[in-house]
Amino acid sequence: MSESLEPEQQKRRRKLGSMLADARLVTQDQLEQGLQESLLSSKRLGETLVQAGVVTEEALARCLSSQLGFPFVDLAHQQPDSRLTTIIPETLAKRYQAVPIRLEGKTLIVAMADPLDFRAIQDLSFRSGCAVKPVIGTLSAIQNFLEMTYPEPTLHSASDGIPKGNAEEYNAALLEIPPETTAVATMEAESIEETLRSAPVVRLGSLIMSEAVASRASDIHMEPTPTDTVVRYRIDGMLRQAIRLPKAVHASLVSRFKVLSKIDIAERRLPQDGSLRVHIESRDVDFRVSTMPTQYGEKMVLRIMDESKAMIRLDTLGMSESSYAHVASFTQRRKGILLVTGPTGSGKTTTLYALIHALKSSSLNLITIEDPIESSIQGINQTQINPAAGLTFASALRAILRQDPDVILVGEIRDLETAEIAVRAAMTGHLVLSTLHTNDAPSAVTRLIDLGIPRYLVASLIEGIIAQRLVRKICQDCKKERTPSPAALKLLKIQPEALASVTFYAGEGCDRCAGTGYWGRATIMEILDPTARMREMISAEASEQDLRLAALAAKMTSLGEDGLNKTKAGVTTIEELLRVIEVSNKTESICPGCAHIVQYDFHACPFCERLLNRTCQACRRPLQLEWKLCPYCGTHATRV
Repeated sequence: MSESLEPEQQKRRRKLGSMLADARLVTQDQLEQGLQESLLSSKRLGETLVQAGVVTEEALARCLSSQLGFPFVDLAHQQPDSRLTTIIPETLAKRYQAVPIRLEGKTLIVAMADPLDFRAIQDLSFRSGCAVKPVIGTLSAIQNFLEMTYPEPTLHSASDGIPKGNAEEYNAALLEIPPETTAVATMEAESIEETLRSAPVVRLGSLIMSEAVASRASDIHMEPTPTDTVVRYRIDGMLRQAIRLPKAVHASLVSRFKVLSKIDIAERRLPQDGSLRVHIESRDVDFRVSTMPTQYGEKMVLRIMDESKAMIRLDTLGMSESSYAHVASFTQRRKGILLVTGPTGSGKTTTLYALIHALKSSSLNLITIEDPIESSIQGINQTQINPAAGLTFASALRAILRQDPDVILVGEIRDLETAEIAVRAAMTGHLVLSTLHTNDAPSAVTRLIDLGIPRYLVASLIEGIIAQRLVRKICQDCKKERTPSPAALKLLKIQPEALASVTFYAGEGCDRCAGTGYWGRATIMEILDPTARMREMISAEASEQDLRLAALAAKMTSLGEDGLNKTKAGVTTIEELLRVIEVSNKTESICPGCAHIVQYDFHACPFCERLLNRTCQACRRPLQLEWKLCPYCGTHATRV
């Protein structure tokens, strides 16, 4: 075993043992046992003897001082000099467990546990430009003094949404990043890659990615500021600050991700895109990387492409029973167009994947055109568009029609050309699934017509439209009863007495939900299944509002009503519903009799037959449902 040790280490151990024996601090038996244990553990002899309680740290240090001629210093009576931190960087001091005490002309006094570590002395001398004079201190005292001299930055707290236990890992990674790597972006690409591969910034980047995946984040934002770098995670649709990093780390961290995603590391003036795959938590995770130059440096966003989306089922989307039954019926259709609409981040792609998963069969040829492919689905032919090479949604869709498809998923209908080819595919007996950016289901019909698709084709080919939003679910660990605020009810045009018998809930905030009161998300949907009457109305140029009223008469549940039902069921909160649905242009209110969503211009509630139309008895002008006083003549409002 001893032959595997370096000759210098063997010499140092024998020398120390002889000194301790000469000073009668250890017996010969203790020395031999200590030597054996240090050889087995690959630890130094002095450390082994201190841990075994044979000698104290101070006795060991004073013995070394006496035998080697280096002064002993009691660091408990020394005060840190913050000016010396500019001479010896923190990384170097902690690497060698050596702390600068004072500067005497061109000589730097450094306390060390091992004054014979000549490599450390050479590195400290080279970095400081001074002659280094070592003095001896105990290891524990040096470590305490280092913490006072170089206080660790506070990276995050429990309220940031990151578990406290990982603070030590982040700090350790930061402490190991040498300041030299901040200039990494100005070096040659080959040397950059080699530097980053071996630098501790690799560990910091891995921690950020693994923590994001563990926190269920969909995106990682790394944003430079004038003084530091802020890392934020998008969790359940909301950005949440995770950590704040020293400004000096930003350039090397961005460069690390650029290398991994094969992005030009020298280009910092233009936006760039790339992708990378890493192994996290026993699975491969894909990241889509985007950079953007900003005032204080490059901002980088990493979109986490979750493979689990590809296997999601319709019954796990958090739909109501009626919505699930309705959407499931769409998977039985084999021709026409199915549309999923909503703003960015409303879960459209996830719903499309769930539909594809439900449609998947060995007897069907399913082909997708995506930008980009967010998840790989086994048994499905997936194509990613490449505009630079001339592969657009329209050209890919045109080629796919020659591939004998049964079901086609088009990531998004963006223009007339794509819409025309999708319509042509639906006309020839194919089932086409796609998305549009519209606020509700009836407006998707208007969007297709505005793109240039003839009304009669829209009327005959639309098989179903799903408008959706994602609402955060109340955390089950801190769920408590809570009365909604009157202001929120007013914004939703809800009368408090209409919901007097309903119990509402909210999350108080706990460790699991990082104090937000929410955990996970559910879908609220507005599903339009065109009836023969609605198809006639589309062909006859009926207005969007008339089409909406016809859909509501056919028992379409609006987004507002589906969301309100989820608040009544304790799934989400009124405040969360208010965040995700547009109320400024809604023409709906709630019936005070049965709490169903109704139109403002309804004369009576179609559900409970309660009269709703109100006019002023004095001036005969129409009044809104919740008005107590006529604003026109000042008379008390009564129903007529």
